[in-house]
Amino acid sequence: MKNKIFCLLIFSLTAFQGKAQELSLSESRTLALEYNQKIKIADEMIAENESNVRFVFTQFLPSLKASGSYNYYHDIDDISLPGSFLPTANSLAEAQQGIYSGTSDVYFPGFNLELGNIDYFSSNLTLTQPIYMGGKIRSSYQMTKMGREISIYNRKLQSSDVLLETDQAYWNLVSINEKGKLAEKYVKMLSALVQDLQNAFDLEITTKNELLKAQVQLNQAKLDLFRVQNLMVLSKMSLCQVIGRDLMSDITATDTTITITQNAIDADYMQKALNQRPELLMLGKQVEISQEQIKNTQADYLPQLGVGASYSYISRIESLIGSSKILAVQANLSVPVFHWQERKHKVASVRFKSKQKELEMDRTRDLISLEVQQSYFKLQEAYQQIELAKVSMDQANENVELTQNSFYEGLANTTELLDAQAFWQRARSELIDSKINYKLREISFLKSIGELAI
Repeated sequence: MKNKIFCLLIFSLTAFQGKAQELSLSESRTLALEYNQKIKIADEMIAENESNVRFVFTQFLPSLKASGSYNYYHDIDDISLPGSFLPTANSLAEAQQGIYSGTSDVYFPGFNLELGNIDYFSSNLTLTQPIYMGGKIRSSYQMTKMGREISIYNRKLQSSDVLLETDQAYWNLVSINEKGKLAEKYVKMLSALVQDLQNAFDLEITTKNELLKAQVQLNQAKLDLFRVQNLMVLSKMSLCQVIGRDLMSDITATDTTITITQNAIDADYMQKALNQRPELLMLGKQVEISQEQIKNTQADYLPQLGVGASYSYISRIESLIGSSKILAVQANLSVPVFHWQERKHKVASVRFKSKQKELEMDRTRDLISLEVQQSYFKLQEAYQQIELAKVSMDQANENVELTQNSFYEGLANTTELLDAQAFWQRARSELIDSKINYKLREISFLKSIGELAI
C-alpha cells in the first residue's frame, strides 16, 4: 500500500514537468467563466425567460386558426314516405295536439329519397382578438419581464461566486509558490550553517552536539520543503479544476507580485451593497412579481371581452343540398356574477404570499448589512496585519543578521542562531500569509458590496 501511495506521489510530481502554461489572474477568471456549468445554466435561464417574454406578448395579438374536415358515409338507407290525403282539424289548437276530425281532399304524393354513399368536406377560418381580459394578459407580461431580470441578476450572482472561487484558488497557488521559495531559501540557509558547523567540528572548534542541532533543524526544513512541493501540486490541480483544465496540466501563476494599497473606501459602501447585491435585486423583483400576481388573480373575477370573425364553407352534398358559405362576426362578453366569496379568499391568499416575500427581503437586507460590515472590518484588520508583519520581518532580518555575526564571532551559540533563523522563517511566512489574506479579504469585500466583476 505504501509503495502505491509513493508511486502516485511521484507520478503527481513528474506529471507537471515540462513547459508550464502561464496564466494571469484575468486569464484565469475568463477561463473559469467560460467553463463553469453554473454560468452556462444561468445563460440558459436567461434564454428561457427571453422566450417566455416573447410568448406572453403574443397574447396581446390576434390569433388566426384554420380547420377543415372530410366526411364520408357509406351506403345510407333510403328515405321514403308514402302518399296520403292530409287530415283536417276543427282548430289550430287541436291540430297542434294531434286531434283530427276527418280527411281533406288534398293529396300528398309522398317521396322516395335514394342516398347511397355521401361525402362532403368543410373548412373554417376563425380570427379572434382579446379586447379586455381584466388586465390578466398585461400582468402576466409584466411578470415574465421581471422573471427575465431575475435570471440576469442570477447570472451576475453566479459570476461573482465563480470569480471568488477562482481568485481564492489563484492566490492560494501564489501563496504556496512563495512559501516554496521561502522553504528553499531556508534549506539553503541551514545547509550553509550545517556545512560551517561540520567544518568547525572537523577542526575540533565546536562540539558534535552543536552540529546535530543544526542537522535536525535542516532535516525538518527539508521535510517542510517536501510538503510545500506536494501542496504546490494540489494547488495547481485545484486551480485547473476551477478553470476547466486537465487536473494534471502544468500551470504557472504570473501575477506573483502582491501589491498592497489601502484604497480609500467610499463612506456609502453599505448603501452600494444594498443597491447592487444580486440577492437583494432578485428578491426585489420577486416582491414585484408577487404584487403583480395579486392583479393577475383579481383579473379572473373581472369582465372579459373579446371579438372575432369566422368564415365557413361546406361543399355540395349530392342529392341533398348545394354548397354553402357562412361569414360571421361575434363579440363575447363574460361577467362573473356570484362565486361565494371565492375571489375574496383567493386574493387574500396571494396577498399573504406577497407579504412573506417582503418580510424575506427585509431579513435578507439585514443579513447582508451584517455581512458587509464584517467584510469591511476584516479588510481593515488584514491591512493592519500586513503592517505588523512588515515590522516583524524587519526585526527578524536585523535579528538574524546580528545573531549570525555574533555566532561567527563566538558571542552566540548554535541554538541562538537556529532560533533567529526560525524566527526569520516564521516572520517571512506570516508576511506572505498576511498579504494573501488581504487579497482574499479585498475580494470578499468587493463581492459583499456587489462589485466583484471581471
